[in-house]
Amino acid sequence: MKIKLTFLFLLLCLVAKAQSVSPDNRIVVLGHATIDVPANQVKFVVTLLSIDSASVDKVYQKHQRQEDSMVKLLKELQIPAKNINYSLLTISQRQDYNNRQRIVYFAGYQTVIFTLNELSRFTEVQNRLIKDGFTSFRSSFTSTEMEKRQTEVLEKAIEVARAKADVMARAANRQVKRISKVADTEDTDPAFQNYRQSGILNEVVVRGQSSMSNLVDEFPQTIPVSAQVKVVFELK
Repeated sequence: MKIKLTFLFLLLCLVAKAQSVSPDNRIVVLGHATIDVPANQVKFVVTLLSIDSASVDKVYQKHQRQEDSMVKLLKELQIPAKNINYSLLTISQRQDYNNRQRIVYFAGYQTVIFTLNELSRFTEVQNRLIKDGFTSFRSSFTSTEMEKRQTEVLEKAIEVARAKADVMARAANRQVKRISKVADTEDTDPAFQNYRQSGILNEVVVRGQSSMSNLVDEFPQTIPVSAQVKVVFELK
């Protein structure tokens, strides 16, 4: 019985070794692709800042008034609740120096993020924020199609990797047999150790911010959605 188990173990090891791809019989290729997605939303990031040199309680009171005004504004603008996100209030003690004099004060911060579904209302919302005293904000284009298009851009990135692999294989008088592995994140496989990236592989870059309605109306913006994959190809 012991001999049979030993034989079975050796047989499984041989099968696993036969199925693995030798480092000399494979190539690792990076594939990168980008598609442009039409922007159909604007995301606003508003910072609520309250400062007082006397006490934390006064900071909280000032912040409460700002928060109440923001809630009222969002309701009047009819922003759906699902389009609103926010952080919790953070209060800290800070210090600055003015003419070598140390000044200690308390500061409260909160971030409110909301998404506007109608690009045509961009200027209206921006002006309303400023009018109501919310002058610390930024805006950027986004799209409801971004998640759906991620699959498309990944497929294109793999196609790019396959085309590069064919060229590299022909240069070595070889042919690509099949794909043995695909990854779009950091991997511990030795085949990927020389291809580590310091940044994020799947990155969505937002461009084309504008504060003028005529630019938004006359020049529709697109959002580049990018993906990078690492593909291991087995060679014939």
